[in-house]
Amino acid sequence: MASHLTQISPQSEWVDPGFVLHQSPVRNLLRVLRQLIKPLKGDKTLPTPTGLVLIALSIGIGSAAYNASSNILFITLSLMLSSLLLSGLLSWMNFKGTRWRMILPPHLRAGEVTDVRVELWNANSLLPVYSLCFNVMGMASRVSRTLYQQERLDPGEHAQLDWLFEPQTRGVETIAITSLESQFPFGFLRKSVWGGVHRSVVVWPKRVAYEFKPLDGHHWRQQGRPVLRPGSGTELINLRNYLPGDPVRLMHWKASARLRRPMVRDMSEDNQASYLIFVETPARVWPDPEQFEVLCSVAASLAEDLYEHDQLWGAAINDQPVLPIRRLSDLHRFLELLVQVQPVDHYTPVDDIMGTTVITFRPGAEKRVTMYVGGHQAGST
Repeated sequence: MASHLTQISPQSEWVDPGFVLHQSPVRNLLRVLRQLIKPLKGDKTLPTPTGLVLIALSIGIGSAAYNASSNILFITLSLMLSSLLLSGLLSWMNFKGTRWRMILPPHLRAGEVTDVRVELWNANSLLPVYSLCFNVMGMASRVSRTLYQQERLDPGEHAQLDWLFEPQTRGVETIAITSLESQFPFGFLRKSVWGGVHRSVVVWPKRVAYEFKPLDGHHWRQQGRPVLRPGSGTELINLRNYLPGDPVRLMHWKASARLRRPMVRDMSEDNQASYLIFVETPARVWPDPEQFEVLCSVAASLAEDLYEHDQLWGAAINDQPVLPIRRLSDLHRFLELLVQVQPVDHYTPVDDIMGTTVITFRPGAEKRVTMYVGGHQAGST
């Protein structure tokens, strides 16, 4: 964060324009006067078209007043110049007590609309805040939007501005509040300050439609790797610390009370057909970038659906170790790996993949992706 931006607390991540620090009134006054000569990074004060007309009229009236030595014209000139100065002062005071922050979900999904929320807080004790504009931008997508404060914000009140943002491709997206603008109070000046907020968030691959129909006979069920994974069975595997996403019904209340921390039960459940998703990305097999993106999307979609039906025990990418998928956080970890995956020149698969029911992928016709289980075609996009 830039040196002139401050926070209310490290936990809240509120940002302010940096006009006033927690210093003595004299030092703050000297600091403000210095900023009038050398503004902070990103701070600008420019005249609007209406302001340019007012400045032009002021120049004309000033010239006429000087030539005619008319007191009325000088009084008119002073009123016009005072309105410009008052506009700048009130605009500065409008920004002075504001605090803002951006709220994002832990991850985004390509092709799905997500709510990007900007929260605004008026920390002033006396003055309300009017008509702020937040310029928000997705840096990777090169998409921007201006969010407008529609209603007056009284001292101590909060407001929220929402942007329905839709990322188009997987990857890491940085969403930033690039600047804040205000034409308050008269519309003569456009004052802007640096937004100072940049948040990075992963964008999971897009969900795609597909068909997956492996053979349902006894032979295929026997090839599935029976695993003991958290489920709805009756056999207790062990007790462990609570992790986000664990069902409340698995809480072990006595152990939690005794240890003074949340504990959950891992119950065994034999899966009738558990698969391992193996994503191979050799560049010679996946030379088409669009088809490669379809590969990432179908692998992510299939992993989510198999996990929901308790038919996914693990996943692997190229020569990376097999990732056992026992809980929701493991699935999210695999989706994050798919965000980073790229075509590779060569690799050596790990030995753990051999001898299991493995789902592999190969290019199909017309940028489709075909799925195979044990060398037999089991579905396609």
